[in-house]
Amino acid sequence: MKDFDEYCECARDNFCNFVQNNEKYTPEESSYLVEHSLGKGVSKIFRVGYILIVWSFVAVWIDNILIPGAAGYTFIQKEISWATAIPLIFLITNATLKAIFIKWRLKSQISVGGAYLASVPYIGFAFLLKSQFKTDKLLYIAAKDYFLYQKVVIKDSVKSFLGLKKKESIN
Repeated sequence: MKDFDEYCECARDNFCNFVQNNEKYTPEESSYLVEHSLGKGVSKIFRVGYILIVWSFVAVWIDNILIPGAAGYTFIQKEISWATAIPLIFLITNATLKAIFIKWRLKSQISVGGAYLASVPYIGFAFLLKSQFKTDKLLYIAAKDYFLYQKVVIKDSVKSFLGLKKKESIN
C-alpha cells in the first residue's frame, strides 16, 4: 500500500513530476530524488521560496524609494529624524515578518537563525535552498534545475499574457 500512497503523493507534487519526466536523471537517480523529496517537503520549500520572491518584488520598490530618500534627507538636513527611522523600521519589520513566516511554514526544517538568513531580501531563497539541501548534492542540483525550469515557465506565461509570445497551438 505504501507504493500506491507514494505514487499518489508524487502525482500531486510538481517537483516529483519534474524529476520523473526529466531525461537528465537516470532511473535510479529519479527514484532516489522522488523518495527523498517527498520526505523533505521540497514542494513546500519551493512554495515558501516563491512567496519570498514575490515579497521581494514588492519590497524592492519601498527599499529603492524610502531608504535612499531617507539617506538624502538626513544628508541634507544633517540630522536624524523620523524620516530616517521609518525606512529602517520597515526594513527590520519586513525581515522579522519574513522570518516568522518562513519558520511558521517550515517548522522544524529550519532554525530561527536560518529563517532570518532566508529573509534577507533578494538572496534569501538561494540561502533557503542551500541550507535545506546542503547535505544532499543530487537533491540540491535537482531543486536548482526545477527552480530554473519554473522560471522559464513563468517567463513564458508572462510573455504570452502580454502578447509578446504566441502559445503553441495543438492541432
